[in-house]
Amino acid sequence: MSTPPLYIVVALAVALAALAAAEAAWRFAGRAAFRQRPAVRVGAASAALLAVAISAVVACLHLAGRLGVEQIWFRAPTFYLAAAIFLLAFAAWFRFVDRPLLRLGIPAAGLAVTALAAIVIRTDGRSTPLTMLLPSLRRAAPELTWTTVSGQQGSIYDRRGKVMLVNCWATWCAPCRHEMPMLSAMQARYADRGLVVVYLSLEDREVVEPFLRAHPLTGTSARLEHAADYYQAGKFFPITFLLARDGSVEKRWSGRPTERWLADTIEAQL
Repeated sequence: MSTPPLYIVVALAVALAALAAAEAAWRFAGRAAFRQRPAVRVGAASAALLAVAISAVVACLHLAGRLGVEQIWFRAPTFYLAAAIFLLAFAAWFRFVDRPLLRLGIPAAGLAVTALAAIVIRTDGRSTPLTMLLPSLRRAAPELTWTTVSGQQGSIYDRRGKVMLVNCWATWCAPCRHEMPMLSAMQARYADRGLVVVYLSLEDREVVEPFLRAHPLTGTSARLEHAADYYQAGKFFPITFLLARDGSVEKRWSGRPTERWLADTIEAQL
């Protein structure tokens, strides 16, 4: 399990503290006294709103994949904690605020801002592919075939019984060039234990071969011949798939993970 960034932990601690303070004001003042003391009511409502805002931001960062492949929502306990804080703080807000305009208007405004931010994030050209934000569910790997730089044909079905790491890349892709040396190091480290790394490109040989001579990689470098739509080959770079020995998709991600997370993920399949 990957450790969440420190600022995420601090943010959730602040949200929890704000929610606890709001609840304490509600319980110790008593419901009747709470209604009669505007300063206490406003303070508690503000604390609940702060908890809502912080937890919503943290949850959205996990949902959008902005914290790295290790912290995508379904892999991150802090996402579920943020979601729980959000729901509790949202319920507290509705208890503390009576005026309909404030009670409904502020959450509606927050929802509108969140929707706008999501649209901006999804259209800025750097977003994680939507399918990468969902668990692989260990589905059987669809058809995928290639031709190596030496002209040999290959497919994922030829490598059953091996743990395969399939990386789709391009010479012009800076994140690809950043990730591939780490994948090459993993191939060298785990080759004797059954790992096979395959680097697949859609570019012409005249483009790929000079790049590979200048940047030698350990593993199988090939040109992609055919891929099922599942792989989204050519739509996003880099995209990487980790296939278990039985041919199921264990993990998939876009972007460079940390070396420790990748090593732990590979070792779990070997």
